[in-house]
Amino acid sequence: MSTHTSHPASCPAGDARLVRSLRARRPGAVGRVYDVHGAELIEYAEELLGDRDRAVAAVRSVLLSLRAADAGGDVPPPGELRDWLRGLVRNECQGPVLRIRLQVVLIGIILGAVLAAGVLAALDARERAGQARAPATRISSY
Repeated sequence: MSTHTSHPASCPAGDARLVRSLRARRPGAVGRVYDVHGAELIEYAEELLGDRDRAVAAVRSVLLSLRAADAGGDVPPPGELRDWLRGLVRNECQGPVLRIRLQVVLIGIILGAVLAAGVLAALDARERAGQARAPATRISSY
């Protein structure tokens, strides 16, 4: 794992310009965020995901979300920008993992239900077969 150090371009003065640009939704603001923080964010995402291509896709998704109409109001103060971006990347990287876990749980529930239904059907069939083989008892009225 790598150690993260502050980048000179991500000093509070540089981040202050980025924050103003993002909040104003200026053209090129997201590209400038990538220029300043992109390499570090991709490295962080790669540590979380273990795959460079997926890391690039996760960071791209986060940066594209910054273009959303309401993203300008969510941008934190300049001193918090780096941590905020890393949090967005972390959430984006955890999303697929949570979806996979949910799918595994759902598959387990479905397989459990199918297994239970099969056991019940087998028991029911066994009971019916046992009733068919049992001789009918006659009650004599003597």
